[in-house]
Amino acid sequence: MVPVIGHDHLRLGPEGVGFLASTDGVGALCGAIAVALFAKAKHYQWLYVGSVTGYLITLTGFALAPDLPLAASAFVLTGVASAAFSIMQATIVYRSAPPELRSRMLGVLSVCIGVGPIGFIHLGWLADLIGAQSATAVMGIEGLVAMLLTRRFWR
Repeated sequence: MVPVIGHDHLRLGPEGVGFLASTDGVGALCGAIAVALFAKAKHYQWLYVGSVTGYLITLTGFALAPDLPLAASAFVLTGVASAAFSIMQATIVYRSAPPELRSRMLGVLSVCIGVGPIGFIHLGWLADLIGAQSATAVMGIEGLVAMLLTRRFWR
């Protein structure tokens, strides 16, 4: 939704939309470097939960940002959180599974990642109904609600 939000809500031209889209990658690079340098195994689970929560909050902030500096700042943080999440999801699965089951568990993870397009269909449907900006904010809020509802199952 970055190009749509950038163009329709923030009134950016092609250069502005390109700049905005690149800020996620800058954040992801910074996040990956930070995880590589500072993450400790005893914090992996909380880094995972924190990165998912942070992503959902900053995604909502991006969608609701009134101008380019705030939107770009939120999107940099979204990139940081996205990198930490991506690294931690595979790391936690790999480290938690017994060695003889790791290939199977990583296969299950691949299947879970593969259902991501269902979320894109939902986002597109919502965007058609209520607009790209509102749909993106709603998706972030839906994710936060899901985090709250599943809290009791975390270990």
